[in-house]
Amino acid sequence: MRSILRLLWGDPRFLVMSWLARFIAVREWVADRGGYQPPATIDTTVIQATVGARSLATSGQVAKLIQAHGYYVGFTLQNSILQDLLTFAETKPCYANRDPALPFYIKNKDQLEQSLGTQLLVAGYLDTHEACDAYQKLKTDPYLLDVASQYLNHSAIYMRGELAWGFPAPNTPAEKISTARVYHCDINDFKTIKFFFYLTEVGEGEGPHAYIKGTHRHRRFSHQWIGQGCAALDDEALVDIYGRDRVHVVTGPAGLGFAGDPYCLHKGGVPYQQPRLLLQLEFGIYPYRIWYF
Repeated sequence: MRSILRLLWGDPRFLVMSWLARFIAVREWVADRGGYQPPATIDTTVIQATVGARSLATSGQVAKLIQAHGYYVGFTLQNSILQDLLTFAETKPCYANRDPALPFYIKNKDQLEQSLGTQLLVAGYLDTHEACDAYQKLKTDPYLLDVASQYLNHSAIYMRGELAWGFPAPNTPAEKISTARVYHCDINDFKTIKFFFYLTEVGEGEGPHAYIKGTHRHRRFSHQWIGQGCAALDDEALVDIYGRDRVHVVTGPAGLGFAGDPYCLHKGGVPYQQPRLLLQLEFGIYPYRIWYF
């Protein structure tokens, strides 16, 4: 009840959307009502995208792959953008467990953990990354905007993004849910798209992202009904229901990027070897006064 009142007070339109957008038929109906027309030419120097090992992908090809699978893996950040983002992360304070009262520099993480008497799970930069020129270049990149707009079938609206560390540390079941380390879906609009970029190398031991292919278009009605409540369901049960062969774990070098419909069941893994630095940006169809994060 408290969360419903918060949404009602914050933005009644968001409250209505958050209930209706859990249903695939409604999501696709809203997207079908759009009429986005891509520009004739698109110039970008921020990222590259590939289909397979060699051919460069058009924004339309990427959008179609996301429509088919729920995600696309194959963006590559230009090295200068990657280095600028890493410099920002190293020289600006982040916030322990996303708490505005606990700022620290990443180089001082061990000292902070000693003073707190506990290991950190995550650390985010809150909205300070908006002051980073490299982030602004990504946020306004014509290629990414066209991928988003073609997927949404509406001119994409920037919603919000995050730059955050994930650390190797024991996680309770409740902590896994609160840090999105279980399979879940996000409902921030009738349809949205998220772009992710690994800023550090991510292997199996660094908590890689994972998708359950196709669950943005094909999902049990009971799972549509509970919406974001899918996070409370057991990961292995969801994998058994939708098929282990549909699980795609995304590993790769620093600079690797991927995009997905956050309604597609997905999760970030729990790091157990090295920290992971992840950047994400989300685009939707309609603006709201509030956001789930």
